[in-house]
Amino acid sequence: MKKLMVLAMTGSLLLTGNAVAVLAEETISEETTDEAVSEEAPTEAEAKNADDASTEAESDETEENSAQGDAVSDDEISPYRACEHTNSYKLAEDSHEATDTEGGLRHYVCSECGAEYSYQTDPLVYETNPKTGEPADQSGSSNPLLPSWEYVPDGEPHVFWSRDDEEWRVYLYGSHDKEGKSMCSAEQVLWSAPVYDLSDWRYEGVILDISEGNTYGGNMLFAPDAEYDVTTDTYYMVSSQVFENSVLRSSTSPAGPWDPDQALLTIPIKNSYDPSLYIEDGTIYMAVSNMTSGYADNEEISKMVEEDNYTTGMKHVASIYKLDGNADDGYEIAETTWCPTDERGFLPIFEGPSLTGYVDELGAYVLLYVSYEVGADGAFYNSAISYVWTDDLMNGTWHYGSNGIDNDVVGYDTSVLVSGDHGNVISDTSGRYVKNQETGEMEFTDFATYISGNNHGGMAKVNGKWYFFGHRQTNASNASRQAIVGQIGVGPAEDGSPVITPMELTSCGAADSMDAFSTWNANTTTYLLEAVDHPAPSTEGDNVHSDCLVNGPYVVADRDQDAVHTTCVTNLKDGNIVGYKYLDFGDAGTDTLKMLVSKTADCADGSVDLYLDAPSEDQGGTLAGTLELTADAVENAQNKEDGSNETSWSWLKADCQQEISGVHAVYFVFHGEEGKMICSFDQFGFERN
Repeated sequence: MKKLMVLAMTGSLLLTGNAVAVLAEETISEETTDEAVSEEAPTEAEAKNADDASTEAESDETEENSAQGDAVSDDEISPYRACEHTNSYKLAEDSHEATDTEGGLRHYVCSECGAEYSYQTDPLVYETNPKTGEPADQSGSSNPLLPSWEYVPDGEPHVFWSRDDEEWRVYLYGSHDKEGKSMCSAEQVLWSAPVYDLSDWRYEGVILDISEGNTYGGNMLFAPDAEYDVTTDTYYMVSSQVFENSVLRSSTSPAGPWDPDQALLTIPIKNSYDPSLYIEDGTIYMAVSNMTSGYADNEEISKMVEEDNYTTGMKHVASIYKLDGNADDGYEIAETTWCPTDERGFLPIFEGPSLTGYVDELGAYVLLYVSYEVGADGAFYNSAISYVWTDDLMNGTWHYGSNGIDNDVVGYDTSVLVSGDHGNVISDTSGRYVKNQETGEMEFTDFATYISGNNHGGMAKVNGKWYFFGHRQTNASNASRQAIVGQIGVGPAEDGSPVITPMELTSCGAADSMDAFSTWNANTTTYLLEAVDHPAPSTEGDNVHSDCLVNGPYVVADRDQDAVHTTCVTNLKDGNIVGYKYLDFGDAGTDTLKMLVSKTADCADGSVDLYLDAPSEDQGGTLAGTLELTADAVENAQNKEDGSNETSWSWLKADCQQEISGVHAVYFVFHGEEGKMICSFDQFGFERN
């Protein structure tokens, strides 16, 4: 248990979780009172470069103690924000934010009546998992990030302190592909996980619902974002209510409730598509995507867009608003920047700006956005997230960032890029960015290995490491998108300029690998091809490879939480490949492959080859085994399971041809009668003999 403290000022208290610390007078020791007052904390601005600020003098401590007055009795202690001045609490000077190694103290005083409360926070990095006592890691994490039946795209991750749980948690704010008929829905849901375990996700519930109508219009909610103002202990969320307004709301909890009838600010959606929030020193900044109709009335921007011949993608332009106001009286736009770049007076984007804000490791402000590219084969991609940076948020020039990857790709068309060049991409759910297993370096392949479509998300530092949270497509459509995560590298180049190394789209997500001897769902695949030499298709219409979308393999979507064996990989035919990065086999041993498959009466007989490291020997892969997928094998299987929809599933096994050790990518290459479906595939794993 954390030590409870009572601050020695009228109306003072401490919260740990949601509990009010009510202590008898005799339990308030001198030591406890001293703990309540720490050294003067740096301001938010100082905290950016803050390691040297931690040595600020504690000389004011005695004066602060004497100014606090006499300790209060139990009946003088008021509960959290109990006075009527709900939005009048301000951060006291004795507060200090947590660092990676030191906990923090947040102390708030009502500016109207003097009521106050405070609570402690843990260090930002947990070396051990508090629930298990084991070293903290993300070894249980996998993609998709949330349960197989959940579809939360456009995820914006934020690490907030949970008073209820008394721990740092990452909250994922996103759209909700609730029904699978179209993108998004009229409600938004929230999930959270402790920062030390990104496999332990908890459903926080529906946090905003406009399905019954509301004052501000729209019948769907697109791409929300939220932020925390430490100076007032207040959370803000902004959502696009399509196609009317984007609305800013406030709450005292990261999980809401968010009142659909509250509006601290409304902005027509043409000027606020996919809004994103960042708060610094109590000032709210909002990054938005401006539609063509949104900047049509701005003569200067419209002229620059026309002269630049900017006609690709959706022709959106980014801007950032600086807001002025408060949670009582509302907000207004005080300043606007159109994010001028080194090349032009505006920033062209496809959509989806995500304002990460100031990143200490880079010494710069970072803005992510959905880019638009055309590959060497003519396929266009809006599956990549790119970034720009500046050293002055509202007045600076924005520079296309570097991802540390060689940009020289033969035949790559740079004339239509809405990303500077592909060298500033940090995430691409088409799988075109891969890690070289020999060098450990990321490389750009210009070869899609997973069904592509729109991407949108944000980056966050979670338990000391940086991750990108975005989404992938399932069900061969853009209407069943699932959250994914991957680790990115954040740090300066040798010359001091910012570099963000892109994530690799993997099955293991935030983890380095998955245990080969656990049983994994087939839908954790992030490598899904019709053939070894055929790029994965796009869900976007009229794309080069879209014609093969319905002919190739895909992950089935199902929103029934009680369904069994329904979110499988199906439509598997001759030459199809299903891959998983990465599995850890540990020390060398003889293993048996096991796969859970289902065949209908019209499925052809076939087999599946197990390859390690690459899906063919020509690509450097090693054939490690073959499993027969015949009707007889399925019928005579010793272990069977019943699935929903009256399906029958059979566990089939085959011994591997060699000992396997270490970490490998695993690929299943299917063989059978051309054009005929062989089976559906729901789970797999290995057994050590």
